[in-house]
Amino acid sequence: MKMKKIFFITGLFIILLLTACASETAKELVEYHNSYLNNVNSKGQELDKIIKKSLNTSTPTEAYQLQKEKAMPIVKEVEEYINSQDPKTDIVKELHQMRLEQFKLWHEGIQLKFQAVKKMGNQSVSQQETKDIIEESNRILKDAMELGKKADNKFLESADEHGLELEE
Repeated sequence: MKMKKIFFITGLFIILLLTACASETAKELVEYHNSYLNNVNSKGQELDKIIKKSLNTSTPTEAYQLQKEKAMPIVKEVEEYINSQDPKTDIVKELHQMRLEQFKLWHEGIQLKFQAVKKMGNQSVSQQETKDIIEESNRILKDAMELGKKADNKFLESADEHGLELEE
């Protein structure tokens, strides 16, 4: 009985998946979104951990070194992934353009923070200048988050338009 339920649920899931992916746009939308989640969100979480770890180092030089060796390669990976995407359908092209704009700001904000840590390690910047750079970086990162929310909403609207059911 239990196996029948498993087969039934699996079969139902496959039917729903095939139905949801009936159109080229729907297929590309699902693939783009899943790929984005797997490649960007996971890297973002990894990056957050490294940056938090760098903030707990004893000197700005150590923080800079950790970010240079561990964090910036992740930023580069995300950049390469984003730039390698080549959507075919108009809706996914529009979504991708939103993600490109989001990433451009995110990259700028991360670079500013990285440069602030570098300058602190070199002692080539005052505390006030560092604070100003960090505040500017945070503002830019906040703007990137807002663009990300808009892109997420665009995805949700597009998914709804194409009858895609999302897993919670």
